[in-house]
Amino acid sequence: MRKRPEIVPVPVPDRLLDAALDSFRRLGLQHTRVEDIAAAAGMARTAIYRFYPNKRAMGAAVVARALLADEARLAELARDHDRSPVARLRNLLRAEAAGMRTLLADRCLAALLADLLAGSGPGPGPGHGDVWVQHRRGLRAHYAALVRNGQRAGRFRTGNAESLAQTVEDMTRPLHDPRLLLETGTREAALVEAVAEWLERRGR
Repeated sequence: MRKRPEIVPVPVPDRLLDAALDSFRRLGLQHTRVEDIAAAAGMARTAIYRFYPNKRAMGAAVVARALLADEARLAELARDHDRSPVARLRNLLRAEAAGMRTLLADRCLAALLADLLAGSGPGPGPGHGDVWVQHRRGLRAHYAALVRNGQRAGRFRTGNAESLAQTVEDMTRPLHDPRLLLETGTREAALVEAVAEWLERRGR
């Protein structure tokens, strides 16, 4: 007897998020209506509510998609085993800052992110207030993996990898927090080197 194929839930169509971003860019965040997004996506207005309760939820999902794409790029740098752990850390931190600058250069995405960080959405929940929290949690996991690699190689200071990763995040907040992002490459480079030196064993 033939085995029935497993039913995989259909993900939210990318065209819906594309339509939301396009509508936000054309009409502005305040003036965009769910009806506008539905028309741009070629969907019925009521169909959208199967996925998102309101336009702010769609805005949060647009931001989440951009952050996930950037996180995937950063994960590749973190897993570049052809380089030493400290070299990977430097590359990761620099790329993280560059990725956030790219996002902020898009005025619409920057406004959506600011809205999300200001907590003006409907509250914590999937696709809403925890989008940024999940993004940072994912990157801390990459920091921790790098710390463990460096510890095994005898290059990084000893200690709990997760705690050290949290310290790295705290020290580098000006590189990834859009509210604090440094504007000068010179200061950015100095901060990356300070973190690398602190994490290396000679920085104990």
